[in-house]
Amino acid sequence: MLSSCLADNEINFYIFTLKFVSMKYLILILLLPILLKSTFAQKEGRYLIDSLRNELQRTKQDTSKVKLLATISYEMRNINPKDALVPGLQALQLAERINYEYGKGLSHYSLMYIYHFLSHLPESVGHALNAKDIFENLGENNHLCATDLMLAYLYKDLDKGISSSYMQQGTALLPLNHIIEWKVRNYGTLGNNYRNLGQLDSAKKYMGIHFKLSMQYHLKGEIMVGKNRYGYLYMAQSRYDSAFILIKEGLDYFRSVRSTRMISENLTSLGRIRLKQSMEMNGALKKQYLDEAEVFTREGVEAANSIGYIIQRYAANRLLSDIYSAQGRDSKAFEYLRDAVNDYDSVYGARIVNRASVLSWKIEKALKEQQMELLQLRNRQQKGIISAAISGFIILIIIVVMIINSRGRLKKAYLIVKQQEREISRVAGELEVTNRKMEATNQELEAFSYSVSHDLRAPVRRIEALSEMLREDYENLLDDEGRDLLNRISSSSLVMNHLIEDMLKLSRITRTTVTRTSCNLSEMCTKICDELKLTYPGPGVLCKIEEGIIVEADERLINIVLQNLLDNAFKYSSKTENPEVVISSETRDNKKIILIRDNGAGFDMAKAGRLFTPFQRMHSEDQFIGTGIGLATVKRIIVKHGGTISAESEPGKGAMFSFTFE
Repeated sequence: MLSSCLADNEINFYIFTLKFVSMKYLILILLLPILLKSTFAQKEGRYLIDSLRNELQRTKQDTSKVKLLATISYEMRNINPKDALVPGLQALQLAERINYEYGKGLSHYSLMYIYHFLSHLPESVGHALNAKDIFENLGENNHLCATDLMLAYLYKDLDKGISSSYMQQGTALLPLNHIIEWKVRNYGTLGNNYRNLGQLDSAKKYMGIHFKLSMQYHLKGEIMVGKNRYGYLYMAQSRYDSAFILIKEGLDYFRSVRSTRMISENLTSLGRIRLKQSMEMNGALKKQYLDEAEVFTREGVEAANSIGYIIQRYAANRLLSDIYSAQGRDSKAFEYLRDAVNDYDSVYGARIVNRASVLSWKIEKALKEQQMELLQLRNRQQKGIISAAISGFIILIIIVVMIINSRGRLKKAYLIVKQQEREISRVAGELEVTNRKMEATNQELEAFSYSVSHDLRAPVRRIEALSEMLREDYENLLDDEGRDLLNRISSSSLVMNHLIEDMLKLSRITRTTVTRTSCNLSEMCTKICDELKLTYPGPGVLCKIEEGIIVEADERLINIVLQNLLDNAFKYSSKTENPEVVISSETRDNKKIILIRDNGAGFDMAKAGRLFTPFQRMHSEDQFIGTGIGLATVKRIIVKHGGTISAESEPGKGAMFSFTFE
């Protein structure tokens, strides 16, 4: 009933709330001594964090320290995510040292939020998945429900299917939330997720449950968050006057508890509301609303900037550009639009790459499932054959005995053998059908890979074409900074094209059949080095190639391996004074090992575990350009040949890659 009052009549809602609070006020006064016994009851913001820190100094148990550090990190997420990162990492490190599973889950849970607010999406998803695994194993349904709902939010712009799956899992866990604070909080999160998806009826339903429970259990913080969320719901429904009142009330509350993240979001939203309202006004009132919009939004930029909240800073800068444009102040509009573009590149560029990673992951997952199904069928066939062979042997013995005793039994044994033959034929037929299904699946995956590449390439081509049109028609009108931004757009488009091409190569290699022939690696390396010397100008690279290195391998695939490894050797040696690349071979345990050494930048062996993982790089883009696909491609080719590959390196002293073939 209370949520319905709020949705339909704000005045009745406030009257009802005041009456409700008045009726309970005397009871709360009588219960005050009991409530004060709970150390952290109803504490908020900095006051709660200070209390937690005082308790941390007094506690001696490591498990209690982990829970307090994780809670401090979680409570600081809205005040300053950058400062919240340190206690969260400290909690995780201590929990791992003492092998405290619940503490690990709490630490991953708080870091999930912090990295999201700092616009580090891959790290946020990684911590969320770790937290989910731990809470599932422990049967901790309150945190598990909250984690599933957060994963649904994180994946909403990456993959709608995955996001929907996590939303369903979180909703199913709500009846199992037995701690009232978590039940209330999770209902609110679910409603907010539906609002973000534009499903406003569902959002209103779950927000109403959240608000009703918050009032019932006198959860002040959740009550204010509930009002604030209703403000955003009204904003989505274009009910701007009601939205402004509730979001402004929320802003006052968040200022009182120094929740900087929410302050920045509410300030920006108030600016957006005033801008929308100004579009329907004229004269002095229009100017007043635009001036208020400017003040709110500038404060929102400052708040977001103070805590490194990049995605919110982008939204505020973009809004300021629209406000200044509406005021006719074009130079200021362009200035803030430029700042918004810079933030957009930081936030949404990473999301594009993550979306590509999710698509690639789906392809590989489908292929692995098919391969596992085939492997299980082969295992069943082998067991059937072995069983049939054993049965046949026993039958032969029985036949011999039966021949001695009675010719009549020989006929029965013959029939049993025939039945076994039919069973073997049936299993062989099932295997043939499965093989045909695998071929069809591979064709579907290839078509899907082409579709993905086409869908990703089309926007990139449009960006390249539009930037080229802009260069041809308006380059003379741009200043140096504008031309620099234009060059960065072209460069980013080129990098995305390379990334798409490398992803397709990696997908094709997985399905390629190995055809072995005799390959002269020495000649192949000489040809590749001659081509690379033209690609990398500057200090001439000295190539030392052992003669007569012959292996049995697929010539086309091994050429890809050498091309990638030698290109890396040239690239990472390009800044060395006297660059040198050495290709040699040696024999260990009757196996020929191919060695490729360079004296380039090298890398830290502590990071070697992710060297052959797609999209993982040892150096930043500013140091050496690349997509992070090459070494993953190399490893897949070597593994398809039945071989192995490893690397040894030291920063500043070059690297050595060694690989073998079966």
